[in-house]
Amino acid sequence: MKATSFFGYICPKCHTTIDIGATVGDDKILCPSCQTPMVPNPKGRPVATNVHCRNCNSSFGIINSDRCPNCGTPFEG
Repeated sequence: MKATSFFGYICPKCHTTIDIGATVGDDKILCPSCQTPMVPNPKGRPVATNVHCRNCNSSFGIINSDRCPNCGTPFEG
């Protein structure tokens, strides 16, 4: 069975957005609200993995932000 992860998708029909998701089996990413195939969201938020905040010492495995949610410091790229 195939598993796919995805970041930043939007439904062109009902405008539901998904920042982070996963599917098992079918390659199509379907909207959870109306079952329409979703498309990449050009206004999607950034996703970072395995990040560490240099200001407050917080660590995150995966996060859909370019700033630390605890103190607001931008993550270094």
